[in-house]
Parts: sequence; C-alpha cells; structure tokens
Amino acid sequence: MRLSKSFHLKTWLLGLLSPFGLWLAVGCSLINPIDVENPQTTREDVRGAKDTTIPFLAGTQQRFSNAMEQIAYFTDVVSDNYDNVQTFISPEADKPTLVTPRDLTLNGGAGPYFEPQELRALAEFAISAVVPSDANATAPQKAEFYFYAGMAYILLAENFNAVPVKPDGPPVEWKNLLPLAIASFDQGIATSTQGDLNTRFHLAKARAYRLAGNTAQANAEADMALAGGPANFVFTAKFDPANDTNTSNSFAVTRALNDIQPLPRLDFLDPKYIATDSPIPVLKMEEAHLIKAEVALAANDLAGCRTNLINAITLAKGRGTSSFRDVDPRTGRPNSGTVKASASAPEAANLIVARRGATIQVATVSNTSLVAADINAQITGPALLRILYLARQEIFFFEGRRMSDLGLRLPMMEREIETNPNIASGDVGTVTLVPAHIPPADELDAFTVAGTVATIKFDMNQVIADRKISPFTMPF
Repeated sequence: MRLSKSFHLKTWLLGLLSPFGLWLAVGCSLINPIDVENPQTTREDVRGAKDTTIPFLAGTQQRFSNAMEQIAYFTDVVSDNYDNVQTFISPEADKPTLVTPRDLTLNGGAGPYFEPQELRALAEFAISAVVPSDANATAPQKAEFYFYAGMAYILLAENFNAVPVKPDGPPVEWKNLLPLAIASFDQGIATSTQGDLNTRFHLAKARAYRLAGNTAQANAEADMALAGGPANFVFTAKFDPANDTNTSNSFAVTRALNDIQPLPRLDFLDPKYIATDSPIPVLKMEEAHLIKAEVALAANDLAGCRTNLINAITLAKGRGTSSFRDVDPRTGRPNSGTVKASASAPEAANLIVARRGATIQVATVSNTSLVAADINAQITGPALLRILYLARQEIFFFEGRRMSDLGLRLPMMEREIETNPNIASGDVGTVTLVPAHIPPADELDAFTVAGTVATIKFDMNQVIADRKISPFTMPF
C-alpha cells in the first residue's frame, strides 16, 4: 500500500508499536516522512492485529502534543507576544510579511504545518481503519479520535490560509475547515461523552463557531460547556520529559541564549512553561466566558459583556502560581520599571518582573493583569472590545492563539506545494495572509525604553478595537 504525504510511514509505525516504543519513536525524526512506500505493512496487517486501538490512540495523543508545541512557540513569535532575540527559530518569524513556504521552521519535517496535518491524517485513519478492525475498541476511544481530528481542523483553520485535506487534494480555505471540525466533534458527541469528553467537545465547538462568526451557536456551546463541566476545567497537551519535551520550554526557558522574550507589556506572564514536561493548556473554561463576553458585545449588551469578562479574569487569576528561579539575564531588555501600552497610554506598574536569578511566581495555566475595576471602567463598546482582546491575549498567552486573533495566517509548507499536483505557487494558501492593520517589518514587537519606562510602539488591542477586528459584527 502506498502511503501519501498525508499519511506518512512514521505515522503508520506509531500505531503498530507498543505504547513504550511509540514514545521513543516520536521523540526522534529518523525517517523523511514524505511519499514513503512501506511494502512490509498493509491495511490487512492492521485488520489482523489485536488491540491496535490502544497504541494508535497513544500515538494520536502524542501527535496532538507535538502539533500544539510547534504552533504555540512559532505563532506566538509571529504575533506580538514574543520577540525572537537570538535566532534559533526562523529569523523571518518576527516579520510576518517575509514568512514564505520556504521558511526554515515552517518547512520543517516536524513544524507547525506538518504536525497538525499528520494529526488529522492519523486520527482519521484510526477512525476509518483501526477502530473498526479492533474488537476491543471502546466508544470513548473512538470518540477521542473524533476529538483529535476536529482539533486538527481547528488548528489548521486558525493558523493557515488554506490547506489540502485529502491526498493531493486542492487547498481548502480556512473558513471551510471549520464545518469539518464541527462535524467531527458532533460525531464524537454521538459516539461517547464519558469522562471530560463532553466538556472538551462543547468548548471546542464554541471555539469553532466563534471563529466562523456564528454568535448563537458559539454562545450555546459555551453555555453547554459551563453547565456540564467543572468551573475550573482545563484540558492540556501533555509531554514526556524523557522522550518528548515541550519545545516552548526549550526556547523560552532552558536555552542559555533565551531565544524568545516577551513584549514588556506581557513580561509578567513569562515563563509559562517552567519544566521540560510542562503541559500546554488547549481548552479551558475561561474561553467560554470570553466567548460569551464577545457575543454580548456583538449584541450591544455592554453590561453582559462586562459580567462575562469579570467571570473570565476571576477564573484566570484564581488558577494559582508556582515558584520558579529565573536566571534569564534579560540582556538589553527592562528588568524593572513601568510599561505604556502605546505612546498615549498611561504607565502601568507590576508588569515587568525582576529576574536575573530571583525566585518568582509564575502562572502555568492562566493569568491576567486585569481586575474587575478595569472592566467596570469601560463604558463604551470600543473600550470593551479593546480590553476583551487584552484579556484574550493575556489568558491565552503562549498557547498559539494570538496570531489568529490578529488575523494573520501562514502559508502551507513548500514541500506540500512542490509535491501536490493540484497546488501551484501563488494559489490560495501558498502566501502569508497579512492584514493591512499589521505593522511593517518586525514592528509588532517594537518598543523603546526611556529611563524606567518601556513604551510599546503599537497597542494592537487598540488597533483591534479601532478596526472592530472580531469574528462577530460589532454594532458600534
């Protein structure tokens, strides 16, 4: 059987390995997984094997974690969350207009494009070929494959302009990926909602409907998540400290060069992942409140928006913190002082943390600088839209969400274009989508320091408010 680039040899092997061997396999990239033929392994082998669902599910879970870490660190650098100060990531990542399919990180065999595509292929193959052939497969296991397939479509829709979803298929624009995600979640719900699956499905559907601009369905799914799950629900991508460490930790914490550093306005959120196996939050209940706040704002319900925003920040601030000795020297960057979100903004204290060997408190799930008084002080629609997106920026920090909120979308990797006969350079999905409101060059991360005051050049949350950049139509 020929394995197309949408389902690679490495992926196939993951499902046939024992759970222990599988973890070892995914930790290394020993095989070039593009257009590989494997004459020793066939669909009939899988059909004849027993208990294949268990290792395939472990492989899918691991692929999901790999996709999340690649998207989290790369897209947060592309956005205004992080600045690449020592190039070990792509040097173009800080300059969105220069990102091309040839980008060294984007075009990698385990990069932010490859990983969610392989996640999608693995999950869908398991649903169609593995589970039906395994008499011991359970409904919750099958439902989880539907969950991961849907999440792959969401990750692709949030971060790429268009991608193929079939072997050698034409590119599908991001908006058309969302119904595929929702359909997969619906199939999962119909299969099983045991454990935390019900909350996962409804939060993921709310996220997809929000991106699609559907206020009614986004609000309904957020309500179902809130009604059915614990108030502090969080679902994470997990890592193995021995064989599959969190790349975001590697770049932001453990490397001596401290490759990426946060915009001063977000300094208090860094580092989010303090250990090599720190999990990455993917779905958490703060999102339900934030979606409901945005829905209320779209309905011109300012009071409702404020109430839901306060619910979101209250939950985020109650998540707790961990102690961490931070040796980051912050060379050439402020280690104390105040921050102005723009030249015309007031100075804000307590956003820059003194490091250089100090033990600090860090939030590993959610945090925000906002308090209820900040929310209640916003009495106009535009002011609430600005603070809502500031809350989203802080609460989803380093989770791969900010680039999408800014309207930026990446191109597919070069190897996809070169090997797919239905895609040519210049087609939709082969160039970076950079909206007109994005500053030129690397100025998303620009700031100046005068004395003890760091001033951000562009308050992108104010830009969002001024231009009403929301999936929902705003009434002001």
